[in-house]
Amino acid sequence: MTPEQRLLLRHAILLQLAAAAPMSLPPATLLHGVTLAGFHLDDSQLHNELAYLAGKHLLAITPSALSPGLPRALLTADGRDYLEAEHLL
Repeated sequence: MTPEQRLLLRHAILLQLAAAAPMSLPPATLLHGVTLAGFHLDDSQLHNELAYLAGKHLLAITPSALSPGLPRALLTADGRDYLEAEHLL
């Protein structure tokens, strides 16, 4: 994946989370969304991208309220600020 494609992928993830805010989304939903956006990832590739974005404080990985073993991703204030600064929101 080129750096430009990776940027578009990360934007697609953050925009999905922005659309769902203030709710969080499970990785399976995010994977479905990026597939619809034209990206072909496996679970580990998505996990790596989510970990990267979490490391940048653009999203947070939180446990599900009903099943704590199932993670969910949530857009952070820094993530919203990033999208606004990039004129994506």
